[in-house]
Amino acid sequence: VIDTGIDYDHPDLGGCFGPGCRVATGYDFVGDAYNADNTSPSFNPVPLPDAFPDDCNGHGTHVAGIIGANGGLKGVAPEVTFGAYRVFGCEGSTDSDIMLAAMQRAYEDGMQVVNMSIGSPYQWPRYPTAQASDRLVTNGIVVVSSAGNSGTSGPFATGAPGVGKKVIAVASF
Repeated sequence: VIDTGIDYDHPDLGGCFGPGCRVATGYDFVGDAYNADNTSPSFNPVPLPDAFPDDCNGHGTHVAGIIGANGGLKGVAPEVTFGAYRVFGCEGSTDSDIMLAAMQRAYEDGMQVVNMSIGSPYQWPRYPTAQASDRLVTNGIVVVSSAGNSGTSGPFATGAPGVGKKVIAVASF
């Protein structure tokens, strides 16, 4: 799960982080204060990575729960072992360099499926995260991404990495 991290202490997601845990691997590429949105008052494009991809935003935990909660709630794959790759701070945005680093790390960690509920709107299949996603698929990894969160802007607002030619892009309307 490449997102805001995962609350790996949550009992429905295993309650721990590291080998032998449901959230077995991952990395925080940015730290809590990172925010790549230059229009935000909390703009801070300086990443402060660490080894613990804990979630202070909640979105990545929400996504992980849909995927694999196993306890009071059941996800669609309740026996999954997670990799958590945090690319967002506690608020704001991320950028493609951070996304590419997380995708590379997921590949190196041997992930079989990569989920990114992230989208950079108005992009085309040649955008770096779309190209990297296609390369992950070529190397045997299933890549699932949101089609984006800008649907009210029209059909060409679909975001990268979801516009990758080999990516499973998911949307709701």
